[in-house]
Amino acid sequence: MSYVSFLKRNLACIKLGISTRITYPIDFFLAIVLIPICFFLVEAAFWVGLIEASGSDQLGGFPVSYYLGYFLYSILQLGSINWRFERAMIAEINSGAVNALLLRPSSFYEYHLGQLLGQKLITILTMTPVVVLIAWIWDLPFHLDRLPLVLMMGISYVILLFSLHFAVAAMAFFFDNVYSLNNSKNMIIWILTGELMPLDLLPSPLREWVIALPFSCGIYLPASYLSGRIDFNMFMNGFISLAIGGLVFGLLASFIWKRGLRHYGGTGA
Repeated sequence: MSYVSFLKRNLACIKLGISTRITYPIDFFLAIVLIPICFFLVEAAFWVGLIEASGSDQLGGFPVSYYLGYFLYSILQLGSINWRFERAMIAEINSGAVNALLLRPSSFYEYHLGQLLGQKLITILTMTPVVVLIAWIWDLPFHLDRLPLVLMMGISYVILLFSLHFAVAAMAFFFDNVYSLNNSKNMIIWILTGELMPLDLLPSPLREWVIALPFSCGIYLPASYLSGRIDFNMFMNGFISLAIGGLVFGLLASFIWKRGLRHYGGTGA
């Protein structure tokens, strides 16, 4: 019975996230469709210009089509950092609004994670056909049969990254302002995911170390596997790092949250 209750309350959070995302159609179109496509077009112009200016038809052993196929994955937004959720959790703790959330059947973690997953799911449903269409029109390397595994890694990464965000947000129980720490963390992750550039362009041995981190599962590993830059074995190694990272960040989030609640109740904030 508790398992059924767990599913029901988390499905309710996911539905809430979907309904919240589509409540304002213009905002939905801009955030989910227009801005990611514009970002991809800017990336495409940059890498095409960079490779042409180099005087070669390849960069790092790959032609420009592989770079376009790589950054096409970013349109799905599974590896991108969601600033809104992080700031919302921090604001709720700072303002005391967390009191109301603590009384709900779902935990603070489930409540926000469910909404985040709901927004990511509606993004996948909306943008996957657009990504496939762009890949077909531009004749980009895009292995459609690999998409289910890639989406599985993307969703797993969202949960892992949320656990880290949750741990940082829970530090608001102890500090008046954790936004600066939050911003610094996000900038580092932005580089480590491969959103700035494919991680295989980094010098060795830094390249191997960064790819071994679970953050490479945000953009580099799924985008590279989908575009054909890496093989199956290298891609599947990402799930191992995801499992280890998920365990570490999950335990860290649980520890900080429980200590924070004791501190919160003790001070009467």
